[in-house]
Amino acid sequence: MSSNHEQGSVLAADLLLGCAIVIVLGSAASAAGLIIDAEESSAEAAQSAAVAIARGWQPSDALARAQILAPAGSSITSRQSDGNAVVVVSVTVALPHPIARRVTTSVEAISSVPIAPYRSRRDG
Repeated sequence: MSSNHEQGSVLAADLLLGCAIVIVLGSAASAAGLIIDAEESSAEAAQSAAVAIARGWQPSDALARAQILAPAGSSITSRQSDGNAVVVVSVTVALPHPIARRVTTSVEAISSVPIAPYRSRRDG
């Protein structure tokens, strides 16, 4: 028969292992959420700017709109290629890590929209 002291040690070890698992899973879920948010925001910013340029907006105005939608610290570039307005939004995302202080990953979204041969009435 085991003593109460041994049972208490096993319980403490189980609690410690459980806490470690919760911390690791929480960090992984938080990292996944940050990456997904950065990807979605970057894609929306790239698409919005590419559509605006394709409709005849000045690239500087379209990129200013994209900067508002993009995650903080994003790099946004545009070019015209083969009749398409192409916008690239890149950002480095800092991820939480239970041991390392700083882990980063890069996110890039590219949107290519055919340039309209005429201005849209919606744009004035």
